Amino acid sequence: MHYSLVSSPVLGFDLVRLPAGDSTAEVLLRALDCGPRELDVLAARHDADARTQAWRSVREALRAVPRITDVLGQVAEGLAGGVFAEDVVGPRVEAGVVRVLQGSTIADADALVRLVHHDVFDWTWSAPLDGGPRLRTETAGRAADVLADAAVSAYLGERLPDGVRRVLAGPYLHAARDLAPLPSVPDGLGEAQAGVQEVLQRLARLDGTDRACLRAVADTHRPGGGEWASAVHDASWAVHLSGRVRTAAAAQMLAVRAFRAGGLDAADGAGGLWNVVSGVVHAEVVADVLASETREVLLRPWRAAFGDD
Repeated sequence: MHYSLVSSPVLGFDLVRLPAGDSTAEVLLRALDCGPRELDVLAARHDADARTQAWRSVREALRAVPRITDVLGQVAEGLAGGVFAEDVVGPRVEAGVVRVLQGSTIADADALVRLVHHDVFDWTWSAPLDGGPRLRTETAGRAADVLADAAVSAYLGERLPDGVRRVLAGPYLHAARDLAPLPSVPDGLGEAQAGVQEVLQRLARLDGTDRACLRAVADTHRPGGGEWASAVHDASWAVHLSGRVRTAAAAQMLAVRAFRAGGLDAADGAGGLWNVVSGVVHAEVVADVLASETREVLLRPWRAAFGDD
């Protein structure tokens, strides 16, 4: 499976379950915030020889990363084949699957690299008039390498040797010192900005009671059912039709960072809490164009936890 800006909530689901997923989200926010000046700053830090060697270790690490499809396939085979005893089917199996999901991903680091080069930096590519392959400048390619390497360093985390992680992340960290601070809320929201900002701020400052309320809501409402899935589909279409794909992706990455800042962890992400959060953020990004009943479905779990404030 590929990551894409259109399916940014799926990417967010992986990132909230990775130990340094919030750092990956920061790099992607930087990539989404790039313009020509930022490309120059990032490209100047590119080190082709060092990254070539580091990527040999990345390839080895990739072979050890479990994929969700493989994990769930093994669970399904075990249930169908009677491997699990009857007394563990149900809540205990569900709890086991959640534990496994904490360490697996839907896509992989290669998909993350492709996302940076081709989705986030799509504006740096041009199509020749003769219909040949798309082209871009060397500066854009080198800048994308720097960002993709830093994102992969955080994404794979401790699966990589410390030295390899430093080689991959170092150019980005040095370049970031010369770049403007990242925005706390995405650009291009218009009237929807206040709602998105309120959700992100509330999420980042959760206390113990707030986390308990959200976890209880995730257990009782179980976002992911038919009505909720239909509402997410409608919100995704609204994001696309309103031209806010990049804005919505930035909001989801900010939500990943706020999720972790608020004390929520991989178990929360795997257990359904990310569905609550990503649905609320998506709904607020297009609050001005989304049908009120659809928005209500996505906001329902959040309001059940915190009320209408």
